[in-house]
Formats: sequence, structure tokens, C-alpha cells
Amino acid sequence: MEIVTDKRHSDLATAPAPVIKVPPPGPRSRELYARQGKVAWSGALETMPIAIKRKHGSVIEDVDGNLLVDMVTGWGSTNIGATHPAVLEPAIESLRDLGIEISDYITSEPVIELAEKLVAIAPDPLSRVSFEISGTEAVEAAMKFMRAKTGRPFILTFLGQYHGESYGAQAVGSQISAYTRGMRELVNGYVHVPYPHAYRCPFHKIAEECDGVCVIDYIRDQILQYQIAPDSIAGVMIEPVAGEAGVWVPPAPFWPALRQLCDEHGWLICVDEAQTLFGRCGPMFAVEELDIRPDLMVLAKALSGGILPIAACLGSEEVMGDSDVYTGGTFPWFPASCVAALKGIEVIESERLLDRVGPLEVQAKRLLEPLAQKYECVGDVRIKGLCIAVEFVADRRSKQRAPEIARDVHFDCLKRGVVDIYDRWTNHIRWQPAMTMPPEMLTRAIDVLESAVRDVSAGSARR
Repeated sequence: MEIVTDKRHSDLATAPAPVIKVPPPGPRSRELYARQGKVAWSGALETMPIAIKRKHGSVIEDVDGNLLVDMVTGWGSTNIGATHPAVLEPAIESLRDLGIEISDYITSEPVIELAEKLVAIAPDPLSRVSFEISGTEAVEAAMKFMRAKTGRPFILTFLGQYHGESYGAQAVGSQISAYTRGMRELVNGYVHVPYPHAYRCPFHKIAEECDGVCVIDYIRDQILQYQIAPDSIAGVMIEPVAGEAGVWVPPAPFWPALRQLCDEHGWLICVDEAQTLFGRCGPMFAVEELDIRPDLMVLAKALSGGILPIAACLGSEEVMGDSDVYTGGTFPWFPASCVAALKGIEVIESERLLDRVGPLEVQAKRLLEPLAQKYECVGDVRIKGLCIAVEFVADRRSKQRAPEIARDVHFDCLKRGVVDIYDRWTNHIRWQPAMTMPPEMLTRAIDVLESAVRDVSAGSARR
């Protein structure tokens, strides 16, 4: 497939990345790292100490001249590849014409067109759109709508999930205990239960025995019996695939069981698709493959077309149609961001990018899943569409988490030219390749990863 590009980025579009001139982080990246560390909160730079000069498609050029394979994709925002000209140029023209405008107060045609498009492509019964600027704010909006509609205070959510950075979004999430230190005690109204994750199911020692219904049974038999009355719960907040947790994919029987439980007690269901939308898991929305019928849905990241920030909370007519909940703000859905979002959707449709996900997924599974048999430190490989995670353990039997191995593999990959996602406390690394990534580039990246795993594993064994 020929990837659309322009003259400014033509060299990156055809580059056989990775190409390493100076092992990352090079001197210029280290210089910029030090400068930022003096004036800004720089926690993320500890694990990604490079600075970008340019990016296009699936290639990052750092300031030291290295060409790196981009498996971060703007944390899942550039599903169609970075700086796609069919999105970038119309957005620039819209900025020239309209600049910034508060679309909550003064509307414009791109705003209306995007809302109409999202309603048209969203699964039933979603028919209304709340304008937001980030996934965090869209999650906050969803929780407002759930509580306002039901008049109930509690939201049931799942351990290991990530939903954003505000007090409310961090409280409904539970990525790791340290993440909500100083916040959890100040924000009430959430009850957390295990996410239906077979590899680390708390109810079954053998992953194949977990069908996810065990979590529903736990809610019925324990949570509703001893902790929270059903009529105090407004709804459920869940990721179709828990990305930040390490690409946890619920077993299929979980979803109809959850929908039945919610129907029994009048609970609303909000699916947080901030990361799983627009082909990331295969279809346009991950929920399309699930027997769930959401009442609310959070969209962010790839909604941007990889160009300008934007998010949305979608809801049914019943939940949002007559609501007087206040959401939005000054910057959500300024016209150029709506143009970029519309053009990004157009690119997905016109270039049939969803058709590329399946073959890339098959390729990734064929080449990556054997790592769990070849290397004792690889506990599990999880792939759903173009959500990819490799989990590292001290040994396969105990499944003891090995964040130090994940860290070593991460930095080894970076030195060899593959930029992945690794958080300091996790024992996994993640990839989120663009749908436009050439298959041969994916193969080269997998070769880099296996080389890093092999070398780190050998070093760990020697130690």
C-alpha cells in the first residue's frame, strides 16, 4: 500500500527505519532533557529521554538524526500515521479562517458536521454528543451524566483501568495504588472489582478456566451482598480492552453477563474507548464486537486525526437528550480540531485502513506469541488488533512481576531504534502501531524486540 505523504516528509515516508546514527539518547536529546528538567515536571522523560525533530507515518526522527520506529503513535492518537497531509492541510486552513472559537457558545459548520458523523457511525443507541477536549474530561462528563440520570452516587469500575488525570478520573481508575496517593481519600463514590483478565484472574489459577463471568458472580455474591446496595450504583465504567494495564482482553462470555447484570439493576454502562477507537482493536469501535449496547461512550486520542486535541462523550437519547448537565468549556471542539477529526475519519474510510488491521494483527501474533515459549522471562503476549503487550515475569510458574526486566528491554529497544510505551512501575511494554505501518517495518521492529528480550534474558540469567 502506498502511504500518502508530501514533499516535506517524503524522506521519512520511505525511510527503512530503524536507522541509528548515535545510540539514543544522543547528545542533543540529553541536552534538551536537562533543560526541560530544570523548568518543568519531567516524570515521563525518565523512561523516554529523546527529543523529536520530525515525525511522519510510523517514523520518528530525533534531534540526533536517528530514525526510530514509532510504536507510541502519540499514545494512540496517530492511528492513521503521523502528520497525514489529507488531515493536516485542511486543519491548517481552518485555523487560518477560524482560529480558536468556543463552540459551546458560537457554533460553526465543522462542529455540526462532526457531531452528525459521530452519531452516524456510533453503535446504537448512541445519538447525542458532548464536546470535550481530552479523554479525562470526557470521562468526567460521562460520570456526570450517569449520576444525573439515575440520581445514584456510586460508579462500579474495575481494577487496573486508566481513565485520566483529574481527581475524578483517577479515582474511577486504578492503574496502580501509588497513582492515587493523596487523591483516593478525598474522592468518594467508586467501587472497584477485578477486571476480567484471564492471565491474572484472582478466582482461577489456570487462565483457560476463566470466562470472565467469575467477576460478575463476585459482584453479585460479594459486592452487592456486603458492600453496596444495587440501587446506589448509577452505572459501570469499563474499557473494552484495558490498554494501560497491559492489553487485558476480557473473555467473550463476560460481556452479555455484564449487560444482564446492569439491566437487572438499572445501571448504565459507559465504555471508555479513548484508546480503543478507530481501528485500534480492529473495527471502528471495539464495542462493535461485543454484546453490550453501551449507554455512554468516551472518545479521544485517535479522534484527533493525529493533528489537534479533541474528545467526546457520546450518549443515548434517554441519558443525554433532556439532561441539564454542564460539560465542555472554552477549547473543546474548536473548528480546526473538528475539521481534523472529520478528515481523519474520511481517511480511514477512503483508504480502507480498517482492512489493514487484521493482516498486521496476524503478523504480530505469528511473530510475537512464540516469545512466551522461547523465553522464561516472557509471561504472556497479548494482542488485540493493534494493541500489543508483552508481560515480563521472574518465571512463568509463579508469574511474579518483573518490572526490572521490562525496563531493561524497553531501554535496549530504544537504543536499537524502536520507541515503545513503558511506565516506570509496570512489568510490560506496549506497542500501538499505526494502521499504515508497512508490514516489513513491523517485522524489523519485532526482530529488535526479540533481540532485546534475548540479550536481557541472558543477562538476567547470568546475574
